Parts: sequence; structure tokens; C-alpha cells
Amino acid sequence: MYTLKSIIDVLQASLVSVPPQWESREVKTVFASDLISDILMVDGEHIVLITSLLSDQVLRTADVIGATAVVMVNRKHIPMALQQAASKQGLPLFHSTLPKFESCVRIGRLMESI
Repeated sequence: MYTLKSIIDVLQASLVSVPPQWESREVKTVFASDLISDILMVDGEHIVLITSLLSDQVLRTADVIGATAVVMVNRKHIPMALQQAASKQGLPLFHSTLPKFESCVRIGRLMESI
């Protein structure tokens, strides 16, 4: 089991919209995808979603699967509407300039080390 803070630290992600006490949220699974249909197939709990999708639909989808947080990757600017939607949902939203592949590699190394 990992904390959300450990995942965010390894991704060198910046905070876009976070509720209080986000750092201690548990993470069991990390899932990376840009396809809503694939994201909807995720089963589990305490999931961090890594994606480069920049629509509020990804936040609604994250809510459906019960995601702990969403990390936007691939050096994209996060629109203000997306920040506001995440804040309204109480869903932690982060931004990493790392590509999706590198993000997955770093998380894999973190999981191997613990």
C-alpha cells in the first residue's frame, strides 16, 4: 500500500486541485489510459488514474470507478474548467510534465522498492 503523496512525489507532479488531507490517501492500484472505455473497465479500489485526457468527462469517469486521484501527464496545460470541476467533486487533481510512459516506469520502480 502506498500513499498518494509518495506517488505524486515520484511523478514530480504539481497540485492543481486538492482537498484537505489528500497526502495520506491510500493507493493500491495505478491505471494509465486515454480511453474512457478502458478506464471504465478498471476494477478495484484506491486507484490513481494517469491520463492525458483534458475533458471533465475524465473526472466523471474517475468518479464512477472510485478513483482516489487523477494525474494529468504529457506537459499539457490544465484548463481552468477542469480545475474547477475537480474541486467541486473533491477529487485530487495533479499535473506532471512527464510523459505517460515515464510516469508508469517511475511508479513501477517505486512499487518494486517497497
